[in-house]
Amino acid sequence: MRKTALYYNDVFLEHLVPIGHPENENRMRFILDKIKKSELKDLKINSAKPANYNILRLGHSDKYLNWLDRLKPGEEIIKIDQDTFMSKKSLHAAKIGVGCVIGAIDSILEMQNKNAFCLIRPPGHHAEREKAMGFCFLNNIAIGAKYLKEIKQIDKIAIVDFDVHHGNGTQNILWNDPDCLFISIHQSKLFPFTGLENETGNENNILNIPVNANSNSFEFRYIVDKVVIPRLKEFKPKFLLISAGFDGEKNDQMSQTQWVESDFIYLTKKLKNLAKKYCDNRIVSCLEGGYHLEKLASCCVSHIKSLME
Repeated sequence: MRKTALYYNDVFLEHLVPIGHPENENRMRFILDKIKKSELKDLKINSAKPANYNILRLGHSDKYLNWLDRLKPGEEIIKIDQDTFMSKKSLHAAKIGVGCVIGAIDSILEMQNKNAFCLIRPPGHHAEREKAMGFCFLNNIAIGAKYLKEIKQIDKIAIVDFDVHHGNGTQNILWNDPDCLFISIHQSKLFPFTGLENETGNENNILNIPVNANSNSFEFRYIVDKVVIPRLKEFKPKFLLISAGFDGEKNDQMSQTQWVESDFIYLTKKLKNLAKKYCDNRIVSCLEGGYHLEKLASCCVSHIKSLME
């Protein structure tokens, strides 16, 4: 009986950011604690090796990867831009994050697991081909999509990103790829100020769904049923990747949307039904944002539980 795999590594706690930064190691601690206290406590935690250079090159340029490698902070924390910081273990953590996504994909293709959740940080979906930004260095999910296509020869990969911020990096990396469908539901006029409806990719492979600041559960579920699922059915993916950000939850200070935990469960179950029909259940979900610690932990555990059912 194939199960849901959880990928995680303690190095994610060692990616340090300045005091008061929202994307800090407590995000992991709260989620791990919630998992221990829930019925998921028997879930086996898998780790992974750092992704090698050839894997990272699937999503990023040599120039950018060499620049990242040269940064080498010592005990200090380096400022990359106004919100993105690198400490001694940050890049190693980011490479292991990508490794977790690759390991999760392999375990599913090798029929060891049904689906997987990667509990990782730093997040990835703002990292562009040649740019670190928005707390992100390496684009885990876009590299996963390219790995499925170029190394595993799977020709139809769909990515659904429900983080409240637009996945500009994923869009940037997959812009010219007709075999990768990228769908993003996000609050409009919010960082990184991209993701307009007219950004459709060179091959009409990008679907951006910007919503107003006060978007509620009714609207969220309507979008899932009337826009996201029909587009996925039309595309018929052979593998489904999820950028799971929980910062659209109504208590999260990063956004104004009014989504709640049951909305994320609703979407997860809809995506599971779709994956059962088209993808032989193959899903890898990857943590992106979510900064209200209690709500993040709770939504994350519900998301994993929904994947396991």
